[in-house]
Amino acid sequence: MSIRTYNKDHLKEHAGVALAFPVRVDAPESDDPLVFWTQHEIEPCEVNLHAFATGQEKSTNRNGGGMKFIPFSGRPELIHQLVPAIEESLAYAASQTVESYVKALREWWRVLDAVEKAATKAGQPMTRVEDACLLTQLHCEYAHRSGMGRQRFGLFRRLVDDTRLALSFRRTYWESPEDSDTQKHIPQQEHRNAVRFAIRSTCRKVLQRFESSDRLSQSDPNPNAPQEVELWRNVRYMHHIQRVTSKVLPTPDDVHDRIPSWALNTNGHFKMSLRESVFPNHWDAEAVWHQCLVCTGWNPSTLTTLDATKKFLFDHFKDDPNDPHRRFVLSAETYELVGEKERAGGKEQIVTGQWKTLDGPGHLIKTYLMRVEPLRQIIKQQLEQEKLKYKQLDDAAYSARTSQFSKVSTLEQGVRSVWLYVDRSRNVSWLHEKSSQCGQVNGKQATLLDEVVHLTNIQRAATNVRRAESRRELLAPVPHVAAKDFRVWFADYVYRASHGNMLHVKKALNHSRLGTSRGYSDTNILNQEASDAARRFLNILVEELDSGRVDLTILTHLYRYGALTPEQEKLLAEARTLPKSRMNVACKDARHPPSQIKATVDRDCDVQRCLLCLENAVLLPESLNGIAMRAEELRALQGYLPIETWIEEMYEIELKNNLMALHKFDLNQGLTARKKWAQAIAAGDHYVPGLPWASSPDLLELV
Repeated sequence: MSIRTYNKDHLKEHAGVALAFPVRVDAPESDDPLVFWTQHEIEPCEVNLHAFATGQEKSTNRNGGGMKFIPFSGRPELIHQLVPAIEESLAYAASQTVESYVKALREWWRVLDAVEKAATKAGQPMTRVEDACLLTQLHCEYAHRSGMGRQRFGLFRRLVDDTRLALSFRRTYWESPEDSDTQKHIPQQEHRNAVRFAIRSTCRKVLQRFESSDRLSQSDPNPNAPQEVELWRNVRYMHHIQRVTSKVLPTPDDVHDRIPSWALNTNGHFKMSLRESVFPNHWDAEAVWHQCLVCTGWNPSTLTTLDATKKFLFDHFKDDPNDPHRRFVLSAETYELVGEKERAGGKEQIVTGQWKTLDGPGHLIKTYLMRVEPLRQIIKQQLEQEKLKYKQLDDAAYSARTSQFSKVSTLEQGVRSVWLYVDRSRNVSWLHEKSSQCGQVNGKQATLLDEVVHLTNIQRAATNVRRAESRRELLAPVPHVAAKDFRVWFADYVYRASHGNMLHVKKALNHSRLGTSRGYSDTNILNQEASDAARRFLNILVEELDSGRVDLTILTHLYRYGALTPEQEKLLAEARTLPKSRMNVACKDARHPPSQIKATVDRDCDVQRCLLCLENAVLLPESLNGIAMRAEELRALQGYLPIETWIEEMYEIELKNNLMALHKFDLNQGLTARKKWAQAIAAGDHYVPGLPWASSPDLLELV
């Protein structure tokens, strides 16, 4: 019997105390088999399949943008047959997954219409497909020829196979189309740096405005700086009407005092600058979000879906004040930022950094959360009101309950979101997974990243004007950049910095398996790099063939360093006319070697100790083998010659120069060449000038 006593009965300690769980609102239930709700924990959405039963003649896109809409006919029996498989596949799906399935069904409905129309036109009408068992290889081939994507093809095939198996019918065994080019082009490092610096500069301006707003709100006198006068006026008036109305976002109707004209716009509402003086706007939220995304290396969805109702940002365990091993260097206090990657089953994504890094995600998110906390309280109040309204609609129609549940679900997402802001409609909004437009490019609405790249290219164009005057190299414009590219840039940086260590890439990207990191690097970094290199070499080769020459030296220079200048071409031609020694080292003046060479006067150099003749020696790419040969010859002489002769004839200096020259070439090739010549000398297959030729064991030991 143990001497320890464990108390497993804790009921008395918690008598009369009940655990408080968050109140969850269930989605409304529909009697229509073609309408149901997903059970996603964060983002439940309605799935309405009526369009596939009745057909669709017009697009439901109110904005009118996107591709041209192609109508399709209804197939009620087929969609009813697929409903069980669709419900099973989308039971816990998010809105983006639902949208992917709907797009796949819509595209396949068009394929079925097109196949039947083509058969009728050819005079061979076929039975209209209203049963999954009627789908044949003909429909698969038509989908391939129409250019259907691999994802949409696979989603529909999965639904069809599940349905056919449930009906005791065999699978389709359709072969998916070839995967589209998933390689991502990584811009050159100079372009990446330009984008990163521009985003960081934009984010710093936002933080500076926050800091100025807080400072001016505590300042009574009018500031001296002209650029701060308007901000000081807006901040003080905004705080004044907040105190008077007891509201975080007051409207002109809430203010009974006289409102100054400068605070109102032409529509009689408060100017946007008034709210922006206290709370972030859409641009501010996007700027901070992009800076965090650049520094974390996360997927955009992981950063967007950070749950503000959970603790995801905390001090590092070594900085815990209760830890006996706590570090005492205050400047080294660190944090841990933990996100959840939904596509990886909620796997944690951890980022560690120092609080003192003002451009790091820890400081930025902490500052932003404090800034938008009043806005979060507004959403919480609205959420409680909408929940009460939803509970009162228990006996109402499905459409009314659906509309109210959508409001509740939307507000729940807002309460969880970190990235709250005040939009132009004077409402509290937040960033979603899809990129939204908050900037302008050439007078048209665009995303923040598009505007940042556009402004960067304008600055680079102005720089090119100045460079053109001084005949300097011009800057190429920055290509299009998407937020999802930052993770690839982050992986490429870690891969290069670690010299290709996949363990570092795996840790940086929070992958569960090493194979995932290897596949990610191959797809996004190495394969694209190899493709770009091959394409670039072929372009150079074709240009050289058009000019009527194929010179390997020139091809190598063009591939590695770029264009060849006239001076370099002249230097190459001169180098090729120079005489070469037995070491394949070119000589500028073979008839006039320096005195330390001790060659015959007024004759071609008959000593050929090229690495002692620094004035005339010219190293060539083909000189590697000869330099390695001479280095091994000198090592053989070192074990045979007396020390006085070795020093007097400067063999030690020559050997040192040969070894230094080998560092100019590839290390592995140099070691291989030296090993080859050492074995040849030891076996007596190579004659060393100055060394008596013998194959006795004693001499071989010296060599």
